[in-house]
Amino acid sequence: MKKSLVALAALAATSAFAQSSVTLYGVADVSYGNKQHTAGNGTILGKTLGIQEGYNAGNRIGFRGVEDLGGGDSAGFLIENGINLTEGQLFSTRAAAGGLAISDGGSFSGNMPGRAYSSSTNRQSYVFFKDNKLGEIRLGYQYTALYTVSSLSGYHLGSEQPGGDFAHGTLDNANYGGTRANGINYILPKFGDTTVTLSRGSGATREDIETSTALASTGQTQARATRWSVLANYVSGPLNASYAHTDWTNNTSATAAQAVGTATNIFALAPTAVTASTGNKTYEAKLDQFAGSYQLGKAKLTYSLANGKRTETTGNTFTKSKAQQFGAEYAFGAIRPFVITGTGKISDQTGATTSDLKSSQYGVRYDLSKRTIAYFMSGKAEDNAIASTSASLKKREGAAIGLFHSF
Repeated sequence: MKKSLVALAALAATSAFAQSSVTLYGVADVSYGNKQHTAGNGTILGKTLGIQEGYNAGNRIGFRGVEDLGGGDSAGFLIENGINLTEGQLFSTRAAAGGLAISDGGSFSGNMPGRAYSSSTNRQSYVFFKDNKLGEIRLGYQYTALYTVSSLSGYHLGSEQPGGDFAHGTLDNANYGGTRANGINYILPKFGDTTVTLSRGSGATREDIETSTALASTGQTQARATRWSVLANYVSGPLNASYAHTDWTNNTSATAAQAVGTATNIFALAPTAVTASTGNKTYEAKLDQFAGSYQLGKAKLTYSLANGKRTETTGNTFTKSKAQQFGAEYAFGAIRPFVITGTGKISDQTGATTSDLKSSQYGVRYDLSKRTIAYFMSGKAEDNAIASTSASLKKREGAAIGLFHSF
């Protein structure tokens, strides 16, 4: 009898700290709208009209699992997949940004291959362990500090569509390692009103790569991509403010011509290429971001600023980027009109301005419920430094009416 009671007690104790749950969540957002791309000389590069991916947020589906380890500790996972609701390939492409999204078998007038924003559908996937006293550690493919400040913290009132799609503020995310990366994130225990996250990792692949035979696609034999960042977030009453610093280093040894990174900004400016004659390409990029929002009664005011510099070790050349954005929203009950405006510049070591960007976006959201929003949005982004040719992309604009639902 005593052994039975002991066994029962052990089973109860095990059950007490092994409770687990898995949650399905996601976003479904579809709109009807138009988009247009215009060249530097006024030529219409392309335009679309019809049902398209939503303006309000990127579509996704995710799974979140949590296990209670007892004593306030927990462990679990998160897997989030970007999806494309208006494309036949629902799970193999991801749509979010403001390109034309037409089927041309490749890239057209900007940044949308094959009717999709990207074929990289993994938005984030990681495992975590959370200690009640020591904080939380996450391992896997995760949102970077850059993306957390620019898009996830409520400082950007618009959307990643024309007029708001350089709201990331960096103007050239790829130069600073991108919006997602493999790595380790350590979230320190909250002290006062401040939360600090330390990150160490790489880009979408490994920190170090070395091969005996050059990769066929890039001519690459060695590569090293490392990133570290710190993110501090302060929330007190109506004030929400963040600071993030990112340090990104990329070192590539190539035996054939290849490009470092991908298209660098919303106007698809090409990155510097590595050629067989130069062999190695090393650069370091540093980015500082400041952003904040203030709730003033029914009004919300936002501001963000990003300063970055990418230095090429070979030749000691560099580019600088600086962008800022203002936003305002006012709630008339369930109706929330908003407006945002932004500017950005990219310059080189000679002081010449290679991109002179201006953007604006306005719209209104109507909260049908806590999870369902009807909206109208319109905006444009323009690069005044673009040459007046038929081959250059100078302006991107669009408008849409849509329905957003989160689950």
